[in-house]
Amino acid sequence: MKIFSIIFFVMATLMCHAQLRLPHYFADHAILQREQPIVFWGWSSPDKEVSVSLDGKHYKATTGRDSIWRVTFPARAAGGPYKISIEADVEKIAINDIYFGDVFFCSGQSNMQFLMGREAYRSDEKQDYPLIRSLHVARKTAISPLKDTYKAEWIIATNKNLNRHSAVAYYFAKEIHESEKIPIGIIHASWGASTIETFMSPASLMDFSEAKNQVEKITPEFVENTRKANERLLRENPGVKTPKGFVNIDNRYPTMVYNNMVAPFFVYPIKGVVWYQGEGNAFVPICYEYEGMLSNMITSWRASWKNKDLPFFIAQLANYGKVVEKPEASAWAVVQEAQFKVSQNMHNVRTAITNDIGEAKDIHPRNKRDVGRRLAAQALELMYGHKGKVTQGPVLKKATRNGHVFELSFEYVGSGLVAKDGAQELYGFALAGEDNQFYRAKAEIKGNKVIVYSEHVAKPVYVRYAFENNPEKINFYNKEGFPAAPFRTDRLKDAVKRV
Repeated sequence: MKIFSIIFFVMATLMCHAQLRLPHYFADHAILQREQPIVFWGWSSPDKEVSVSLDGKHYKATTGRDSIWRVTFPARAAGGPYKISIEADVEKIAINDIYFGDVFFCSGQSNMQFLMGREAYRSDEKQDYPLIRSLHVARKTAISPLKDTYKAEWIIATNKNLNRHSAVAYYFAKEIHESEKIPIGIIHASWGASTIETFMSPASLMDFSEAKNQVEKITPEFVENTRKANERLLRENPGVKTPKGFVNIDNRYPTMVYNNMVAPFFVYPIKGVVWYQGEGNAFVPICYEYEGMLSNMITSWRASWKNKDLPFFIAQLANYGKVVEKPEASAWAVVQEAQFKVSQNMHNVRTAITNDIGEAKDIHPRNKRDVGRRLAAQALELMYGHKGKVTQGPVLKKATRNGHVFELSFEYVGSGLVAKDGAQELYGFALAGEDNQFYRAKAEIKGNKVIVYSEHVAKPVYVRYAFENNPEKINFYNKEGFPAAPFRTDRLKDAVKRV
């Protein structure tokens, strides 16, 4: 009986590979990256000749021993619709309504996963956008990199099905589409409550001892045994979501999401990446590794996509949590800082500041429109020739101590610095002396500089701006409407908690 089962399994596997089929992302309504060669591929029986037709041109391939065939479409300008036909003997496949445009890989955790159905400005979106399409990648993990994701579906951005689209990704795509008049494709591969480690390759995690040790444990037996142990713990602890000893072997375990939801797309050319994640790493002490992990992830993904200049656009964590009287550093602020530092230290990386649109009691702020717009503004400037436009808020350039005050100068002041609410002072600043104790400080705009002082700190040593979970008020902007980036001049590791 056991031998029969094995034979049946082998035959079923061979029959599956013998069928002419395509990876999930080659499907009706797909957007393919313009102006880049496209490797179009699929499966069939070994040594079988496959014919592929696109726009009146025919391409031939022979299936290899691995049951995979490949043809290459030359680079093509934006446009469509096209039909792609595939034939192998009597088997035929056709995918329809295909366009060439710009494709963005949009990934992260719950704030990227956040759908338009709950978004604050959803009711304003009434127009159909047939040339904005999103490939919704089903959430599933794997223990090693796969060639094809488990399941995916291209969804057109009509008002009827807009609620199924990632809100941040949709607003980002809409801004670029309306500006450039080209089809925009979004590959939406996100998973709520995830850590960054689960989106990373094994090689990119080797600098981090705990993650490295976890990766080295991954085997089919380990995953199966862990799942069984988790099931037992849940049975023994009814009503407890994560009982003691529970190990999330899916979206909080290194490489597991990467293998099924990221790696399959490295052969699918893209224009850039939009990343919104960090909440899952906003804990002490792992927050201090976030900058290195994000840098390694970007480097790894660029290498895998064979594009060392691949643009990345990062949504910085929004303000969240209880407003406190005394300024207090947190893991949340450390992750925000890491996200911004990566964009300062790596080329073709930008971070959109969002710490003015969060919600104190909801880690998922409903205003995703401004997040998408700010990310798109940076993409338009970096990739589409919109040079000279201000696309971000003030960034600290220099901090000079002058007696009992700090004098701050900034880059990206645009048309000038402003207190957006018309107040005479700026909020969110703090000063510390040699004792490293921070106190609220007053701040005033003087031309294109900011003067900061506090009655509690006679000889200031360090200055911070918005370096906490949820500053009480954010009113420091440039006249173009972009908020200032949080900053600090110290390197203290004094983060005490998440929120």
